[in-house]
Amino acid sequence: MSNKTSQQRPPIVVVLGHVDHGKTSLLDAVRNTSVQSGESGGITQNIYISDILWKEKRVTFVDTPGHEVFSLMRVNGGKVADIALLIVAADESIKPQTLESFQIIQQQGVKFIVVLTKIDKPEANTQKVINDLVANGIYLEGYGGDIPFVEVSAHTKEGLDKLLDLVFLLTEVENLLDPENEKLKLMEQYRDAAEAITSYGVVLDSSVDKALGKTIFAVLKYGTLAKGDSLYIGEQKEKAGMLFDSLKKPIKEVVAGQAFIMTGLQELPASGIDIVKTADGAAFEKELKKNQHKDLVDEHSSEEDLLDSIFNDGHEFVVPVIIRTDVKASLQSILPTFEKFNNERLAVKVVSSGVGGITTNDVDMALTFKAVLLGFRVKAPNNVQDYARQNHLEFKTFDVVYHLYDYLSEHISNVMGQGGDKMTQIGTLRVKQVFTLSDGTVVAGGVVTDGEIRKSGICRVMREGVLVGEYGITSLRVLKDERNEVKKGSECGLNLGKGADVKEGDTIEVVAKTR
Repeated sequence: MSNKTSQQRPPIVVVLGHVDHGKTSLLDAVRNTSVQSGESGGITQNIYISDILWKEKRVTFVDTPGHEVFSLMRVNGGKVADIALLIVAADESIKPQTLESFQIIQQQGVKFIVVLTKIDKPEANTQKVINDLVANGIYLEGYGGDIPFVEVSAHTKEGLDKLLDLVFLLTEVENLLDPENEKLKLMEQYRDAAEAITSYGVVLDSSVDKALGKTIFAVLKYGTLAKGDSLYIGEQKEKAGMLFDSLKKPIKEVVAGQAFIMTGLQELPASGIDIVKTADGAAFEKELKKNQHKDLVDEHSSEEDLLDSIFNDGHEFVVPVIIRTDVKASLQSILPTFEKFNNERLAVKVVSSGVGGITTNDVDMALTFKAVLLGFRVKAPNNVQDYARQNHLEFKTFDVVYHLYDYLSEHISNVMGQGGDKMTQIGTLRVKQVFTLSDGTVVAGGVVTDGEIRKSGICRVMREGVLVGEYGITSLRVLKDERNEVKKGSECGLNLGKGADVKEGDTIEVVAKTR
């Protein structure tokens, strides 16, 4: 097959790795944008896509979340990829999400490049990272294997040109863009119905837009799409509505390799669902019937049936939950993690879940089922807030996922009668300097930005929105004076004991027991 044929669409490159190893910062450097600065807690909590022009060639980058709860979103990012970038910070080496991302790459059978980031940092140790990768079965070129790798810095831009050149080189050498490869994959999945498929894509995210209604954010891997085309999105028949590129600019047609937004949907599809345009709908529907799936929550169950299933399952304690999220992918990622709270005595039961803002119906259901009502990156209109207050119902919304878990955990403790004492945040400190004493004791110096710091409190060290450790305060000083508490606006030093994981720029949240 000719090189021209293999290059008829841009390669799709997924970016995978640990939560704070510089995935989004790396793309920021390439595309000169700053998605990360607008993210709650500094975590990429949705999938972002960028179409980038490099030496008159286009490449589509898919940035996936690194927080552990968003594993499913990373899998779906891997599903659409021609090439994966496995990001590893040179100052920290491999982490749990690094290994999970490697497993996703292997499962999806995607060619990949290892990218060592943050090489400009004084504590960077690329040789240690290479040794750790090899020890975990990731054999790099020159170190017993054939996996290409490149060292980069988002801050200095070092290595970025080499990385992009390597993406296109790997694409050409492996002939990754041959449309026949996509056809073979479709045949594996849809068998006899594959021959009639003229276009194929994957949903990465879906949401409800105030102006546009139900929308999807997707990537087209094969064929073309235009407004008015008849499609299957999963099992749902749809007609393509308005089309936009990844920057929300209107387009007339979507071509292979392009990220796009589509409106006009009847239903919100889940992340990872296929988009198919076919010349033989009957054959395709026949294949669909063989692989029908069930929704996570049966929305057609009667209220009486739901009450019975929730409260009569043998558990001593039951915590009903109603949750609304910004996009379907967030919902898919968060729902399964509620199971981690379950044990022999307690069960968390999802009464209702969905995408979009909190409604008066949600309030009514929370009252009926005595459920905790939660929102993730959504809001409630003023009339809903007023309605909730009138009915003495408190609901909570969150922008950072671990805060949602903290609240649910505290609620569960109260339900089980274990919530006499609870931890309440009383102050925050921005770390400006870190000192390690000769005996390994770590001292963090900084300014109190909110509330107060108490010597009796517990320090929660937050790095880019992620909890990295909890430590007691063995000493609290202002200059050389020992203090029991330090108020907002003052600078102080906290002795956090030996081996504490804290860095310049971290935020320390101080919590204390309250009744």
